[in-house]
Amino acid sequence: MPQPPQASLSSDTAKRTIVGTGPRLPARHDAATVPRVANDEGSAATRVTEDDFQHSRHAHAGTQMAGTEGLAEPGGEAPRLRLVPGKVVPGTRYRITRWLGEGGMGVVYEAEHVDIERKVALKILRFDLSQEPQMAQVFRDEARAASRIGSKNIVEIFDFGELSDGRLFFCMELLPGGDLVPASEDDWIEPGRLIGLLRQICKGLAAAHDSTIVHRDIKPENVILIKEDGREVVKIVDFGISTMLSVGKDESNTIAGTPHYMAPEQINGIAFDGRLDMYALGCMAYELLVGHPPFLAEAVQELLHQQLYSVPPPLESVRPDREIPKPLADVIMKCLAKEPEGRYRDMRDLEAALCEAQIAAGLTTPWDDLPLPDVEPERKERLLRQMPSPHAAIEQPRNRWLWPVITVAALVIGAGGSWLLFGGKPNEEQVAAIEDLTTEARKAAGKTQWVYPPLDVPAAPTSYQKVIALENLEGAADAPGDERAVELREEFAGNLLELGDRYWEVPGAKGFARDYYMMAMLFDPENEQAKDRAGMTQGEFAEFRDRAAKGEFSEEELRSASWLDVLAIEDKDQAAARAEQLIALANEDTDEGSALVQAKALRAVRGAGIAVKAPEPVPEPVPDPVVEPDPVVEDPLLVEEVPDPADPGKKIKKPKGDDEENLGGATRDPAKAAALAEQGMTALNAGRRDEAKGLFNQSIAYDQRNAMALMGLSDVYFDTGSDQKAVLYAEKAVKAASSNSGYRLKLGDAYYKVLRYRDALEQYEKAKSLGSTKADARIDKVKAKLGG
Repeated sequence: MPQPPQASLSSDTAKRTIVGTGPRLPARHDAATVPRVANDEGSAATRVTEDDFQHSRHAHAGTQMAGTEGLAEPGGEAPRLRLVPGKVVPGTRYRITRWLGEGGMGVVYEAEHVDIERKVALKILRFDLSQEPQMAQVFRDEARAASRIGSKNIVEIFDFGELSDGRLFFCMELLPGGDLVPASEDDWIEPGRLIGLLRQICKGLAAAHDSTIVHRDIKPENVILIKEDGREVVKIVDFGISTMLSVGKDESNTIAGTPHYMAPEQINGIAFDGRLDMYALGCMAYELLVGHPPFLAEAVQELLHQQLYSVPPPLESVRPDREIPKPLADVIMKCLAKEPEGRYRDMRDLEAALCEAQIAAGLTTPWDDLPLPDVEPERKERLLRQMPSPHAAIEQPRNRWLWPVITVAALVIGAGGSWLLFGGKPNEEQVAAIEDLTTEARKAAGKTQWVYPPLDVPAAPTSYQKVIALENLEGAADAPGDERAVELREEFAGNLLELGDRYWEVPGAKGFARDYYMMAMLFDPENEQAKDRAGMTQGEFAEFRDRAAKGEFSEEELRSASWLDVLAIEDKDQAAARAEQLIALANEDTDEGSALVQAKALRAVRGAGIAVKAPEPVPEPVPDPVVEPDPVVEDPLLVEEVPDPADPGKKIKKPKGDDEENLGGATRDPAKAAALAEQGMTALNAGRRDEAKGLFNQSIAYDQRNAMALMGLSDVYFDTGSDQKAVLYAEKAVKAASSNSGYRLKLGDAYYKVLRYRDALEQYEKAKSLGSTKADARIDKVKAKLGG
């Protein structure tokens, strides 16, 4: 396994060195910013806490710029030009007005142009950086290119050059704002605000990448916020610094960047593109939501190792106390994919995904009037239709109804009539209720709670229930509520159909695809594809619709629906992390029904390419090898009489089965059979069906009454469509372990699938009498089939 660069390596191969881990000045005004002013109303204690946090953060190795170590300051033979406030910098047209800050890369002054009196920021690089020929050339190239990017979200560079003492400088716009570094570890940027800021960063980086410039050091310190017309505007600074450092004295030996935000390809020194900045943006967004970057370590080498090989914990598990919308968390986690191919295609693709997350979460922001990213026409048209009104975030809360009402009215008037004219105008309270229901519906959808509530909060409202609530509004809110419900039904049905299509052909996932189509039918009952693939009768659909409206789902149904959440996650690493959470919860539940749901779900997620560790199986109780059970050869379900090969005139008894199963033939050994059955269940849970089948057959050869192996074979045949064989082996398993309620449920399911409804009802009722809490829903379902 490749290792991250070391501080010093001894090898015959080319070596790369991570440098820059020494202490850094506490001042962090590397960017062209006016320093923050403390809030006069804040207490002294608060200011001390914030100062301590800031100092601690900037002293940490993970936040320090790598690439400046080993560059020596000049000696006495190299005199330094003295810069004095109020004096013109020799050789330039800029007069220094005051010092702004100093950091690892140089010093920043506020200055003004002596002729046009424009206020500017003058950044003068360290002498040692300026004296490296390669660095100096890269600086000039990058400054020249950055000055031509022309994005309002990138700091504008007016001029650059070299002082008489050899130091390089550039002159840029003075930014009267602060960076994104939080004031304390408890501070965070709430999701709506963060989406607006991230969209602006995407726009700036997209413009840079179009000019073939990759920033290579995106972090909170390099994103400045200024105010324009009362709103925060992003300015990205310090383009080219990391690039310049990476071509130091020995290009093959140096990498540059800030460890907390470095992409794997940046650490490995391999070819990269703009998705390197995307990874850093993901690290920064993660930090701004939970209070720290995805990976934490005291040593730089350990931190880099984590960037290369570790999966960051899901944001919602890090800060469950914060309402972080799942769609936004999914976008951020996808940015953190180890391979660039696993991230978004480019910054425009990422910005579109942020818009989609905002829509799913039902958020409005002050930045909703930003131009939409230039993506595929169909996707852009959908965003244009679904994004909140540009006016929604700046209107007074009591007037939220106005723009949706005007929009709907215009559409209705165009069709020849208007509820505004004939149904009366809804009052502010009524339309506020419409907007609230809409937001709640989208927020539930953002958590994949379109129809099913979460297992741990079964009373949580779902998108479907909120749509029904919109349709049930009365009076002047009736028509606009119906209009909004139509819009949401189309939106949610489209999302669910897309998920159903995604998994319809995935091995082992067709059952979950049907679930997506069933939910799509609730929102769009006339959709032919959903009706065809959901495979529901009219009676079944009516029952499902009624239970969805009431939120009346069994524990097993909700447990199965939890896996729909996993399959809806775009990022496969995050999907795997969520799957492992569900496995951990399921391991606390020894019920066989839970194990069956998990086994089927694992086959689906693995078929979808989601790498999940196999869970430890719950061992079947091993029969006491000392006490022999009654002879199994007397069971007509398990044995048959065949000619004795040694004497054709005689009959002998042997285990029933066909050549494919090849049952029997070994000395009875219950303990060995149990071990083989456990191995088979592990293989089945890992999706290795053929291996599992062989192990189950071997188990039965040693003990024809091993219930786990018998039911395992039933599961194999159930999943592969061999329904009659699934019934046969489920019957044998129940015969071997008649008091196991989970096996009774499985046998009932097998009977139900082959339309033996009365037999299924008998097994479900028996499971209920044995204490199963999951039998009631099945009993109701089969009674509906039987008409009683």
